[in-house]
Amino acid sequence: MGHIGVKGLRSAAEGIDFDDSSYDSCPICAKANIARTPFPRQASHRATRLLERVHSDICGPLPASYGACQYFILFICCYSRYIFIYFMKSRSEAPRFFAEFRAQAETFCRQKITILRVDNAPELIRGELEEQCKRAGITYEKTVPDSPNQNGVAERCNRTLGSMARALLIDANLSEWFWPFAVQTAVHIKNRVPHSSLPSNTTPFELWFHRKPNLSHLRLFGVPCTSRILPAAMSKFSPRGESGRHLGYAKDARGYLIWVPGADGRSGSVKVRRDVVFHDPEPSKTVLPRSDNNLPLRDSLVSPEGRTHPQGACVKNVTCVGNPNK
Repeated sequence: MGHIGVKGLRSAAEGIDFDDSSYDSCPICAKANIARTPFPRQASHRATRLLERVHSDICGPLPASYGACQYFILFICCYSRYIFIYFMKSRSEAPRFFAEFRAQAETFCRQKITILRVDNAPELIRGELEEQCKRAGITYEKTVPDSPNQNGVAERCNRTLGSMARALLIDANLSEWFWPFAVQTAVHIKNRVPHSSLPSNTTPFELWFHRKPNLSHLRLFGVPCTSRILPAAMSKFSPRGESGRHLGYAKDARGYLIWVPGADGRSGSVKVRRDVVFHDPEPSKTVLPRSDNNLPLRDSLVSPEGRTHPQGACVKNVTCVGNPNK
């Protein structure tokens, strides 16, 4: 009967002499029709402290970019959902950045990483990174082949960051060459907005730093701006500022990342500046209060009074770049 279901066939047809009221497991049907077992909608166990479980994933290769980066690797604290991101030129750099992340995060939290959940990327489960985990007593949780859902925290985060970065570049009318800055800005924001897996009105930033985030430093990505020229490069009658585009927030200083194009209009450089005037293309945007004391250390910058808004109207779907020392 072609391995089709035949329940009720004896009553519907004549000339058959087999029992159609019961079914036995058929190896041929299993080979022909086996399907994926449904994944649980919720994890059976959630971390109960910072760094108890860390989710990691590598994204790339990506288009050519500033700094020649083609990949980025994420480390996500399961308990707080705080995201740490590192940009790489090759996948082989993953062990080095894991060692850097681990040293910073464990020092900041005074906790040890217990479990590292990764997919089956060779850079994450073999070689130098595997040896680091063995020496530190970190347990691996590997996904089954062709089952990225088992590392859904990192996979979903990759998708969200990609969507946010794409929107930021389109909104700013910038080329994909600037994608590392867009992704880093997306991470910076995402860490500072509520997460559906956390208690109501709680952000990853609050669980990681034990205080609420202050968003008064946020500025529109890609907005034209004027940054102050350093005194050493100025003469008595030279301009005090130079035009540029805002590309995000410095990870290791209280400053903004400003793209300053070269004199030829083709080249340029990214500078970290504190004194910046933002030229918002939409004057109707809300002006947020600004205070140097409210800016998180090592993650954002302070600037003169300027019009601003919290990184677009779709901020509800995002999170941020992490650094344990912020």
